[in-house]
Amino acid sequence: MLLRKNHQRNRNLKKDVSLWNPIFLQQYFAIKTVKDYFQSLPEDKLTIYDFGCGSKPYEVFCKNKNYIGIDIDTENIQADIFSDASEVPVENCVADIVVSFYMLEHVENPQKVINEKYRILKKGGELFMLIPLYWEEHEQPYDFFRFTRFAIEMMLKNAGFEQITIKEINSTPSITGMHLARFFTGKFTRFLVPIINYFF
Repeated sequence: MLLRKNHQRNRNLKKDVSLWNPIFLQQYFAIKTVKDYFQSLPEDKLTIYDFGCGSKPYEVFCKNKNYIGIDIDTENIQADIFSDASEVPVENCVADIVVSFYMLEHVENPQKVINEKYRILKKGGELFMLIPLYWEEHEQPYDFFRFTRFAIEMMLKNAGFEQITIKEINSTPSITGMHLARFFTGKFTRFLVPIINYFF
């Protein structure tokens, strides 16, 4: 896959978790999960590689960490390495932690990307990913897959990972609420968005 230019992907975590945000119910649980994970890490100077880093919105939670962003977007000024996620130009076993946030659905060969994440991890390192099962098309035309827990577990095992934990971070009520909030984003109904988000 060739490097490409994506649309602008600026993120503002404060706006993401505003009740006025139509996709608050998606962003709130995702951001909380990432923050909780990063804050659970030891205080050691760990090296973290972020596959598909975008604007590195979660780096703010990684104090005292060497945070390296990998991105395919040649115009992403936040990226440290420009690369296809399936062929990252780094040595084997260099990362303490590898992360990716809603990027696996955007690659042509998810298994190959997971294999690459395994390759650059040190022995005993950790992989942390957010992966969608239910989400509308986004970043078209580079939106290729949705994943069940069984597919995720199979790909991780195929790559060599052990001690796999898969958790759902959005429930049916939150997904229902998100669709309702997005339905009421019109000029005269937008006042309902924070009410729906608060209720769900």
